[in-house]
Amino acid sequence: MNGTPGRSNRVRSFSLTGGRTRAPSPLLLETLVSAISMNATGFAELTPEQREIYLACREPTSVTEIATRLSMPIGVARILISDLSDHDRVAIHPTVRRDQPSNRHLLERILHGLESIAQ
Repeated sequence: MNGTPGRSNRVRSFSLTGGRTRAPSPLLLETLVSAISMNATGFAELTPEQREIYLACREPTSVTEIATRLSMPIGVARILISDLSDHDRVAIHPTVRRDQPSNRHLLERILHGLESIAQ
């Protein structure tokens, strides 16, 4: 995404997103994304940037990590990831938010694990 020297990255970003400034799906910075297997034809239909995103999330990867690895503005990454999700190319994993109840049992297990590591 570095582009040609002297050219504005804003113009490049605008062209990558088709002028869109917001992703249709809300994606938090920590939202995990993972690639869904597809055939060679499906992969060939992706834009170069979408291919990079797809390859970057072969393992569950956060939106922030994807944007950082690809030197891509977070807003552009969100839009392209959302597009890939809309076409069933990547899976977006649910993110726990403050307004949702937490899984107390899971949090206690994590705390227990951290305490055992610290000893």
